[in-house]
Amino acid sequence: MRHAYALKILGIFAMLALAAPALRAQSFAPVGNLDCNGYSAIQKPLKRNMTCSDYFNAYSYQRGYDNGHYIGHDEPSIGFISTVPHSGNNLQWDITLPRERPLPATQTFENQVAFWFALAMCDPNSYPTAPCIPDSDENNPSLAGSAFLELQFYPPGFPPFITQISCDLTHWCAALNIDSLELMSTGGLNPNCTEPVNFAWIQTDGVPTGPPGPANANSATLTPNAHTLLMNQGDHLRITIKDTPSGLVTRVEDLTTGQSGYMVASAANGFQNTDPNTCAGTNFNFHPLFDTAKFGNFVNWAALQANVNFAVEIGHFTPGVNGDNDADDAPCFPGPTVAGCLGADVDFDGTSYRFDWPDGTANNATSLAIRSVAGSGIGPLSRSGEEGRYDRPYPIVYLETDVSASESTCQPNGVGCVVPPAGAQFYPFYSLENSGSVSTCALVFGNITGPGVNTFGRDKGWGPANLPWFFGQNTSGPRANPCIPPTGGDSD
Repeated sequence: MRHAYALKILGIFAMLALAAPALRAQSFAPVGNLDCNGYSAIQKPLKRNMTCSDYFNAYSYQRGYDNGHYIGHDEPSIGFISTVPHSGNNLQWDITLPRERPLPATQTFENQVAFWFALAMCDPNSYPTAPCIPDSDENNPSLAGSAFLELQFYPPGFPPFITQISCDLTHWCAALNIDSLELMSTGGLNPNCTEPVNFAWIQTDGVPTGPPGPANANSATLTPNAHTLLMNQGDHLRITIKDTPSGLVTRVEDLTTGQSGYMVASAANGFQNTDPNTCAGTNFNFHPLFDTAKFGNFVNWAALQANVNFAVEIGHFTPGVNGDNDADDAPCFPGPTVAGCLGADVDFDGTSYRFDWPDGTANNATSLAIRSVAGSGIGPLSRSGEEGRYDRPYPIVYLETDVSASESTCQPNGVGCVVPPAGAQFYPFYSLENSGSVSTCALVFGNITGPGVNTFGRDKGWGPANLPWFFGQNTSGPRANPCIPPTGGDSD
């Protein structure tokens, strides 16, 4: 099937190339969010090292490059599959945030710069620059224009001048990110706006701190204000991701403090899609691409096979004022929590690849925990009908990591695509605590083992390279959800 889709795509590219208009000159601010990776040929990034969606080369199904720079990063993920109506556009999650332990314990930000909840979005201006029908399984996943939503959560501890992560030294905060991939009518990625990003903090009043759109973003966009939702370490959260006529809304309810925040990906809020030829932004209501989360309903350009997914963004931090003086370390900072560097750790020698993950001891922060809004089981629940409850579990899951795309030894035929990657002392894994009891099971991440813990085979749980198509992935493939929640989840 994918071979046929690829041929159709190439045919469309050829027709577009013959009819390609001359690129119109545009005027943009010298600093902005036209390219999440920071490599735009015409604009410097607002902040370095944003947490961007990882993509692959659609022509060769190999590593993705932005203006000649490899942009891959490590995103160990778990995907949730369901064929019931609205499982792809109306769902709730239940999580507990990590809690830091006093130094010299390893802090959460040393292991991960963020974790995030994903969803496939409709964007006709994004790769492959083709029409899409919001909230519809009539979309051909390989041909419909798609964007990638990441509701990102940032740990405390990073100095804010380094990147957008960390709102302060003690609290968690979150932001709605929507990334697109811009393919010009000539058939190549636009070097001026390869991966434009919409960014907006989750706000108690729902009002963005600055323009979210890629063409209009400014320093206020990435600067938290008094209405940015701050969450305490260890807080219990309920997260709702659902479509509305005005655009998709992401809501975070802190069940521990009673506070909440939200953001609507709407034209009224300044969200934009991007002209693939000129990079001009147009205010746009973003809606989910699919109605269901059935297997194959994925974002067609993302490095992960992703729709309803949870992922941990790892492989960035190397401790020390100058790291270990490798080329992949910078930028570096002296503290204030822990000195280190925040580059792309493609030699796998940083904290993410050491035995420094949550393991139940005081040597590390606690793990995040994913349960269910029904009070038991793991994973999201989708809503049954417009006025129903969130009570539809996702019966199928799959584990997946795209770390192989960053391995110099990994080849398109799957040779050399190994977990852990060469150079790593360790690779973190998902575990299911209290796996024998649906009433108390919880999905955790790190290095958690012991009685009653299902580790999914640790390194073996990531599975082999995903052949015959190379996405830089190792995946377990679809498997039964090991802890199905009962029905009767909370409504919003």
